[in-house]
Order: sequence, then C-alpha cells, then structure tokens
Amino acid sequence: MTESDRAEDRYVRRIYRQIILLALLAHLSYVFIFIATGIWVLAAYNVASVCFYCTMGIISEKGYYRTAVTAIHLEVCVFAIVSTVAAGWDIGIWVYLIAMTSLTYFCPFQHKGVPYVFAAFEIFVFLALKLYIGFVNPGFFEVKGTEAVWISLYSICACFTIILYAAVSSSLSAAVSRQELQDENRSLTTLANYDQLTGLLSRYAFLERMKKYSDTSTVLALSDIDDFKVVNDTWGHSCGDKVLSEAAELVRSFLGREVDVCRWGGEEFVYLFQNVSMEEAIQKIQQLCDAVAEHSFCHEDINLKITMTFGVSPVEKGSSPEETVTLADRQMYKGKANGKNCVVFRKP
Repeated sequence: MTESDRAEDRYVRRIYRQIILLALLAHLSYVFIFIATGIWVLAAYNVASVCFYCTMGIISEKGYYRTAVTAIHLEVCVFAIVSTVAAGWDIGIWVYLIAMTSLTYFCPFQHKGVPYVFAAFEIFVFLALKLYIGFVNPGFFEVKGTEAVWISLYSICACFTIILYAAVSSSLSAAVSRQELQDENRSLTTLANYDQLTGLLSRYAFLERMKKYSDTSTVLALSDIDDFKVVNDTWGHSCGDKVLSEAAELVRSFLGREVDVCRWGGEEFVYLFQNVSMEEAIQKIQQLCDAVAEHSFCHEDINLKITMTFGVSPVEKGSSPEETVTLADRQMYKGKANGKNCVVFRKP
C-alpha cells in the first residue's frame, strides 16, 4: 500500500468513525428523552441502538464499510418506523429518513448507484409511514403538546447537523481529491521531465528547452564518461549507477542553475549554455573536465577515478536541436579518438 493509499484509508476511517459517533450520541440522548417522557419501550430501543452503533464502530475499524453502511441505513429505517408507530408523527423522528438521503456521498460500494437505492428506500419508508399514520394509527403512546414540539425540534436540529456534516465532509473530500490530483500531476510531470537516477533533465524536457532558446546565443556541449562499460563490468551496475548519480551531482553543483543539463542516454550528458560566448563556454567546460578527473568516486569500499570527454558546438540559427547535438557528438568522438579526457570544439 502506497502512502497515498494509507492516507486515503485513514481519511475514510475517520469519516465513518465520526458518522457512527454522531449516531451513537443521538441515540444516547433519545434514551434520556424517552425516559423523561415515560415511553420506556423507545428508551429500551435506543439503549439497544447505542449497543448497535458500538458494534458498527468495531466493524468499521476493521474495514467492513459496506456492512456498516448497509446496517446503519436499515437501522435508521427501523428507528423511524418504531418511533413513529409508537409515539406518533408529531415527534418528528421521521425527519431522519430525509437526512439520511444526504449521505449518498459516502459510498464504499463498487457500484455507485447503491446509495441511491438506499435513499429511494428511505423515501418509500417515509411515504409509507405518512400514509400509515394518516389512515391507520396515530401512535400507541402518542406524544402531544409541548413535549412533542421539543422532541420534534431536537430531531430537526440533529438531522440538520447530519446534513451539514455530509456537506462539509463532501467539500473536504473534494478538496483532498483535487490536491491528490494536483500532486499526481506534479509527480507525472516530474517523471516526464527529469531522469530518475540522476535528477537531471530528461531528453524530452531538454529538447523542449532548446527550442525555446533557439533564437538566443547558446552553446551546446555533450559529454561521455570514458570507459564506463569497464566500471559496470568490473564492479557491477550498482557501482555504475552510483558513479552516474555522483557525476550528475558534481556537474550540477559545478555549473549551477544557469546551465541546463540533461542525461541524454546511458552515460552521456548534454549541456546548454545560454547567452555566453563560445570561449566562455569552452573555458567553463574545460574546468568541469578537470574537476571530474580530480574527483574521487566512492561506492562501498571502492574508490574510482573517472574522466569525461566533451564535444562542444555553437547552436546555429535555423538548426534543429537534434542537428546541434549531432555536431557536438562528432566533436566528442574526435576527443575519444585523441585519447579521451579532453574538450574538443567546433568553431562557429
């Protein structure tokens, strides 16, 4: 499980934990309300509901969200039916059926239509209760007058709390989702634009930058680590990777941010100098060549000395980036043929 997945799981657990806690507190309050009004049947029912939501909390913590959500929707329907049939319509418990339709956002089911089935069922129960109370029975222990008004007001306030919680939670989740999407896009951009081993620009990103600077005075250089195959064959590819990443770090720190550096492929690096003369670029590259030759590369208990050969070419107006790289590549191979560890340049 990735860190993003773990963060999402923690967020989901927190949401369901809070929903269950709200329901548990509501039923606990109804225990005292119905004791005060003398409706012991409903007080006992709400005691059982408190135990039910404690169980749902345990189930939810174990990750069985579908079971918990299904059971909670059914419990709300049963609560509304039992309370309304027992104490009448005026106490307003039926309003929970309407409030629960706002929780369609919380969907742990693979099929996104399941919460809407729950909502449709709760609306059906609401309509059935209204018809039942209107035509059959006003309530076995019907509460009237001031008590009914206060219980109804309390129920309405509790349901508005549920609706507001659903709205806030959905907004927060949408914000989290947008942030995750932005983070993912940034990660994809990083993967596309930067080499994962060295942290240098990718070939694609480098060519795009070359196109942007095609009308300015620029110089391009290409380097290759001399005898890099020997490093891999003698000490292994892990050592070769360490040499590449350390060489890239040395190059980056030596040239600074004014020079665009790319891992062109394998052990080849490409450099783009902007707004500098050919002489200034060659001088800087020669200093880099010397710095690489003097540097000790370490991997585990191995100390290595490596060198680089550089080819340099001015970027001519009208030439494509690939053509300029090819010209610098030809100069580099002249340096390879002349003994390596040198800088060879093409005059403008």
